[in-house]
Amino acid sequence: MSATFELYEDNAGEYRWRLRHRNGNIVADSGEGYASKSGARDAIDRVREYGPDADVLDVGNAAFEIYEDNADEWRWRLRHRNGNIVADSGEGYASRSNAVDAVTGVKRNAPNAAEETVEAGTAD
Repeated sequence: MSATFELYEDNAGEYRWRLRHRNGNIVADSGEGYASKSGARDAIDRVREYGPDADVLDVGNAAFEIYEDNADEWRWRLRHRNGNIVADSGEGYASRSNAVDAVTGVKRNAPNAAEETVEAGTAD
């Protein structure tokens, strides 16, 4: 075995995980604490399940993400390379292809779009 998941309780009483290579280096960690040990175990299971087939994104300044929300609607968000969300769809779409079309529209229209200030209460 070349790596091991370590599950532990941090100083704040939250549960975390880290993946440690056999040479002692930490190659990944949970990045957040979980209220329960089972929550941290579920996260480890997701890494095991999703990690092998996940795409590797090479992000320049920013990238569009398209995802399915909890209401089974498709949305997009523009994420800066530092992880901050710059913009989002503001609405859900019935299909992934509709969300992709919306991203295409933003990419096509945003660069030359005019800017105007609207009065409070008149914006949609």
